[in-house]
Amino acid sequence: MNGAAAFGLAIGLGACLLFQIQFLLAKLILPWFGGSPSVWSTSLVVFQVLLLAGYAYAHAIAALPRRAQALRHGTVIAIVLVLLAWRAVAWPSPVTPGDGWKPAPDASPVTQILVLLTGAIGLPFVLLASTSPLLQRWYADCYPDRSPYRLYALSNLGSLAGLLSYPWLVEPYLDVFQQGRWWTVGYVVYALATITCLCSMRGVDDAHGPHGDAPAAPVMAETGPAAEGGAPPTRVDQIIWLLLAAVPAAMLQATTTKITQDVAAVPFLWMVPLAIYLLTFIVAFELPRLFQRELLTLAVALGIAAALPEWSARVTLATMLGLLAAIGWCFHGELASRAPTPAWLTRYFLLVSAGGASGSAIVALGAPVLFDGLVEYPLTLVAAALLLGVVHVVRAELMELRRARVARVAGVMCALLGGMVAAKTALGWADLTSDSVFTSRNFFGALRVREQQFDTGERYRRLQHGTTLHGLQYLQGAKTTLATTYYTTSSGVGLALGALSTLERPARVGIIGLGTGTLAAYGRKGDAFTFFEIDPQVVALSVAPTPLFRYLRDSPATITIEGGDARLSLERDAAYGFDVLAVDAFSSDSVPVHLLTREAFTLYARHLRGPRSVLAVHVSNRYLELAGIVQAGGATAGFTSVEVVDDLVTNDHERSTWMLLARDPDALASFGLQWSTPAIAPWTDASSNLLQAVRW
Repeated sequence: MNGAAAFGLAIGLGACLLFQIQFLLAKLILPWFGGSPSVWSTSLVVFQVLLLAGYAYAHAIAALPRRAQALRHGTVIAIVLVLLAWRAVAWPSPVTPGDGWKPAPDASPVTQILVLLTGAIGLPFVLLASTSPLLQRWYADCYPDRSPYRLYALSNLGSLAGLLSYPWLVEPYLDVFQQGRWWTVGYVVYALATITCLCSMRGVDDAHGPHGDAPAAPVMAETGPAAEGGAPPTRVDQIIWLLLAAVPAAMLQATTTKITQDVAAVPFLWMVPLAIYLLTFIVAFELPRLFQRELLTLAVALGIAAALPEWSARVTLATMLGLLAAIGWCFHGELASRAPTPAWLTRYFLLVSAGGASGSAIVALGAPVLFDGLVEYPLTLVAAALLLGVVHVVRAELMELRRARVARVAGVMCALLGGMVAAKTALGWADLTSDSVFTSRNFFGALRVREQQFDTGERYRRLQHGTTLHGLQYLQGAKTTLATTYYTTSSGVGLALGALSTLERPARVGIIGLGTGTLAAYGRKGDAFTFFEIDPQVVALSVAPTPLFRYLRDSPATITIEGGDARLSLERDAAYGFDVLAVDAFSSDSVPVHLLTREAFTLYARHLRGPRSVLAVHVSNRYLELAGIVQAGGATAGFTSVEVVDDLVTNDHERSTWMLLARDPDALASFGLQWSTPAIAPWTDASSNLLQAVRW
């Protein structure tokens, strides 16, 4: 393999592996943390910090003499290969830790994800992350007449290939442990290509090009404030690099959070915004001539204005993704136009990476601490508008008078638009919280308890998780113990629990997802109800000394609450022998996929008392058709299925759809017609095809 080809292979394959491992590990740990959408956002921050560490390593090692660079980088490669070889024996695969790494239920999810991901892939990931900036620098020294920025575009193409191939070619056909083994094979090929690049540096000394006859000529990316005449970048230039990278990364994080909060936390939905983000990078650096600052500024402004009104779900999704593309291209194009000469490449990439990590961390880790609600998306739009305004004003200083006036006007208009979005966000938040008696947000989502009154004068409290109603309780009179919303006596779960009244013994009931605790209203004296709830703030609403919801306190049944992820608890515990097991664990409207897989239904069957015991699964969803998925998964564990749709909508009722399953078909005879043979493939822990469930 010649030297130039080795550079291309190492950079392209390294970038592909860098993205594949992110999806692989995030998918592995997703069920360990209850399928929360925050798993991906937190993982993304960890990966970006590791990326920053890789760029910092590249920046540090590039300052060393060539021989020292080769020796140290070669040593790191050897250490990583030895580490992967040892893990191939100790772990299920060299990059996938075993069950011993599963989290403790009472520990911080963010801390545990940080430890998990750093321990599993930290050093190999840092080595991969250093590849693009370091090898571009080496390439510029070996081939001074060629632009190293083409390799940056190749890096982005490799990233895009890794990103797109995972949900389409990898995830459907390989389980996570097989993925880990094949990923390691690719890593070995990458390491060999990098070693070949090291060997090609033998003819390059510290002061001259490949033949030692003259200094390597600088390669310009494009004329810009930091690149003109090869002058070193100023402090202002470097701050702008940082900010131009931070805003699109924050926008990526905010967009992904908003989408996954309402649909599902799965690699496919992680991939779409990330693919758009990467494409803007590729276009910005590979096709700089397409960058039209004024037109893209207009596109961003129109996109932000379009985000202000309320739209249907489809239009909102299209607007969000389109706006992400416009902001990404606009800011990355500006970033590419300010790229420095190769001598400053590693610092440039270091600051770009630091900006990306900072923007992502502010949204994923800072927003849940600073805000009780999901307001990071509009606030990111405000930041984008203000920074775009600053860029235009700063550029005006370099223009002739007439163009400078236009640039300043554009800057002021962007700032005004940002102010409008900020004002609308503040007014909307004030209106939303005007009747709130409790607001909170943590790793598992944003909660709001609202106290309101019906036209009848009856007062009630309702629990809202994200954008979705999760239960309602009346505050006075006989209705305080009434089962309401999705859990009324005419709902699927209401029918299943109501049938327990014929038992001549106390019933045992398991419920995955606490909500307001409404299902405790079906408890009788002597019955044992076990709730599985991963979110401690939801538990606090029902067990505090003065609870906001009193279903648990007022129930005559014996109530037990198991913390942590329900599936991990069920895997750990002995068989409960439930007469009814209800699965109602939604985060906002997002589906916890790991609770609907073939393996999950096998686990549920183990915890039911007998063939006539009923499994009730709540499948009401605005975006996904889940009934067929539940039927297919249940069939693999020997269940027969009945769908119960309750269309009644009143003050007490919400429309609901439940699937009732039992291994004895006669146990379901009174609930409705049994479904025929499943028409679709079941979801598994290794593969879940979300597209087959989307309500198009």
